[in-house]
Amino acid sequence: MEIYKLDSIEDKIAALECPDGSVIYMNPARLPENAKEGDCFALSDEGFVFLEEETENRRKKISSLLDSIISE
Repeated sequence: MEIYKLDSIEDKIAALECPDGSVIYMNPARLPENAKEGDCFALSDEGFVFLEEETENRRKKISSLLDSIISE
């Protein structure tokens, strides 16, 4: 499954990081309601689908990395 990550939403434009590392810009209305920076999505026939477990795992990993940097 290819995972897209929401990098930012500014001035009614969402920046979404693609699986290959490129960034696409789109209307945030194409994303699920309440989408926020850092959320992960998969692309299906119905559009972008929020990946709750992947998002949570990613947030935990980032938090752990930050903690290890701060404690050095």
